[in-house]
Amino acid sequence: MKPKYRFDIDQNTDEWIAEKVGKFSASSGSDLLMDKKTKGYSNLIRKITEERITGKPCENKWSGNSFTERGHELEPIANESFQMETFEDIKSVGVVDHNDWCLCSPDGLINDDGLIQIKCPIFSTQWDYLDEIEKAKEKKYEWKPPTNYYKQMQFELFVTQRDYNYFYSWHPNLKSICVKVLRDEEMIKEIELRLKEAISEVKQNINKLKK
Repeated sequence: MKPKYRFDIDQNTDEWIAEKVGKFSASSGSDLLMDKKTKGYSNLIRKITEERITGKPCENKWSGNSFTERGHELEPIANESFQMETFEDIKSVGVVDHNDWCLCSPDGLINDDGLIQIKCPIFSTQWDYLDEIEKAKEKKYEWKPPTNYYKQMQFELFVTQRDYNYFYSWHPNLKSICVKVLRDEEMIKEIELRLKEAISEVKQNINKLKK
């Protein structure tokens, strides 16, 4: 199935929130890949089940914090910074639908085969990333974004069927970080399998609750 790009809605709007109700998204990709006995996985299944039954956002949804607010404030600046550094154009999209159960909301589209994931961490976190990258260079191994972000980015590549996803971490007072993450076919196969299993669990829960 080809991905469906929704350019007719904007991210973080009421319409965008409504579009995501009852669907697995890239932001929950890390929870989806957790052990099924973990609270993170269990909470995700319960959330999707609730939203499928009510047609509304989960009543116990996370509404964000100062870090997410900071990210929304700085992301447009980081977006511009990336384009100036790389000479790549970023195209905005509301959501990309895989099917009626699954979607993602990339921070941007790059050409016909790429994506971008923009992060605007606090000073100490960006500093940690820079230290880790230096250590990776010294020991001659490839640095990868934090695991939860890496899984999120692979989920986006699964949905969009694209080839790469830039991890761009930006802070106004520190060096920016730009890492090109390629498709991890092994993880993408796992995402596809776990998604099928999760959908089956949600359907079973709905049948039980409606009896």
